[in-house]
Amino acid sequence: MKTNEVEKRLKMLVKLCIDTEPTLDEIKRMRDDEDQVAGVDELFTQDMIQARKIYNKVRDGDFDGSVEITGIMNQANKIWKQRNHIKKVGWKDFYSVEGTVVDLLRQHQKINAIKFYRQSKIDKGEECGLREAKEHIDALMIKHAIN
Repeated sequence: MKTNEVEKRLKMLVKLCIDTEPTLDEIKRMRDDEDQVAGVDELFTQDMIQARKIYNKVRDGDFDGSVEITGIMNQANKIWKQRNHIKKVGWKDFYSVEGTVVDLLRQHQKINAIKFYRQSKIDKGEECGLREAKEHIDALMIKHAIN
């Protein structure tokens, strides 16, 4: 794939991030909502920052060949999937248990994600064994293309 084609697709990704970036009112509501699991403490999402960063890198030709461009494409795919999920469910649902678990997984904190998921089920009065929690987290890793 040619660099200009990758750049066009990354431009689409940046547009998706812009279209799905939470408004200031949404950020305020999520901060004030006691039922929110994950706090929203940033003005811009990490997806937005990362999408713009990799778009600018490709646009400016600031990468070291096909290996790095492949890594950039993988990053872009992960953001694309997550942002389309947000577009579908909205920010409130995204920053629910699943959103928090996905955030933990993206930070390479699988054990904490399993613990968090399991505890959230127990807090709701539902049974959740370690195996069930791990299987659920593994399924989320596949769904969100997290390695």
